[in-house]
Amino acid sequence: MERKIEFTGSGGSLFVKFLVGGILTGITLGIYLPWFVVNLEKYIMENLTLKTESGDVKFQFTGSGGSLFVTYLVGMLLTMITIGIYAPWFMVKLTNWMAANTKATAANGSIYNVKFNGGGGSLFGTYLLGVILTSITFGIYAPWFMVNLAKFFLNNMDILENGAKAGAFSFTGEGAELLGTYIVGAILTSITFGIYGAWFAVSLMKYFAKGTGVSIQGKNMTCKFVGEGASYFGLNFVGILLTMITFGIYAAWYTCNLMKFQFENLRILDRT
Repeated sequence: MERKIEFTGSGGSLFVKFLVGGILTGITLGIYLPWFVVNLEKYIMENLTLKTESGDVKFQFTGSGGSLFVTYLVGMLLTMITIGIYAPWFMVKLTNWMAANTKATAANGSIYNVKFNGGGGSLFGTYLLGVILTSITFGIYAPWFMVNLAKFFLNNMDILENGAKAGAFSFTGEGAELLGTYIVGAILTSITFGIYGAWFAVSLMKYFAKGTGVSIQGKNMTCKFVGEGASYFGLNFVGILLTMITFGIYAAWYTCNLMKFQFENLRILDRT
């Protein structure tokens, strides 16, 4: 069974969000930014639909700008006071906030939420080790670092159905598997002056989708990304070009097309 995601957002409606949010963020010297972020998240979620065998699953974001403002302000202050040490705890609090405010409603009325169980201390250890080893190995350790971060966030995500645990996310990839893709992608992106970057990005999307598992109500599923580098290259080339010649106006349509590419090329399949 193959499940698809549909994104129905449009550049025009997103442009209005960008315009209003940008103006208010500017005239409030950045204070409005959390409300801008929340409005964008609500826009994305209300335009997402998961197509399943038992009917459509609709998404909703319930967070408020005020609560994000407090979380962001405290997190930024503590991160600055501790010279960056608090950053992992800040990331965990933001992830908790996003998870707690995201829900999905199935066709039968069941409500699904995600609960994040990760701790700042664990992320600090993963992050510190990753930064050190990536530095002393001149970037070679980066695939393991990326995989360990994916495991931290996904392996700590539970799926709740009507408030009770019904499943979980998982990540099973390994750094050694990603190493070849990473080295080839980095080299080809460099020698093609960035042109291969689109293919490299899609390769990473495919790898991380393949390693992501979903278990719910005893059913085990895996993800698959079916997008292609050539399409992603064309999308980015046209998007950047039109954004430049329209002095940024096309950015909303460009962003909308990027989201369509990323969401609509993702498949959720029964694990065989």
